[in-house]
Amino acid sequence: MKTKWSWVTGGLILGLWNILIFLSGNHLGTTTAYAQTTGYLTQFFTTVIPVSAWTAGTCGTGSTLGVSWQWYLVLGIFLGGLTARLLHGKQKADSVPKLWQERFGFRPRLRYLHAFAGGFLLLFGARIAGGYTSSHVISGMSQLAVSGLFFGGAVFAAAIPVALLLYRKGGAR
Repeated sequence: MKTKWSWVTGGLILGLWNILIFLSGNHLGTTTAYAQTTGYLTQFFTTVIPVSAWTAGTCGTGSTLGVSWQWYLVLGIFLGGLTARLLHGKQKADSVPKLWQERFGFRPRLRYLHAFAGGFLLLFGARIAGGYTSSHVISGMSQLAVSGLFFGGAVFAAAIPVALLLYRKGGAR
């Protein structure tokens, strides 16, 4: 049984999904789901934590927080990944990828800490920017939106030098 999709297959499916979402009057994006979750978690403390830029736009009608289709999309991404791992994950994944080990050594806690911190900073920045790769790059660039083109260029302009710096050959550990 084939357990991996080609990048072409994945790209075509993502492109078709993006078109369907666009035709429904929406855009592909996931950061709103995290803000909705934060809104739900903090709604009990509204006297201490007021509605902020982080949770703005996550309320439904009135003052009740709503859950949009994007929240279910994020849940589906998680459940789909978990299902794929359970069905096809026969080989044990490395807790620390080989490329990381070559550069920083076998230190799983450091790897998890960096992964968590990086994910948090990406999500926080994405919320401030009004979206990240799914909304700005995938949806925005496919619609030739200036914000999507600018953001996509900025992502690569920053990511390439950082990757070259972190994973250069012969660097100190």
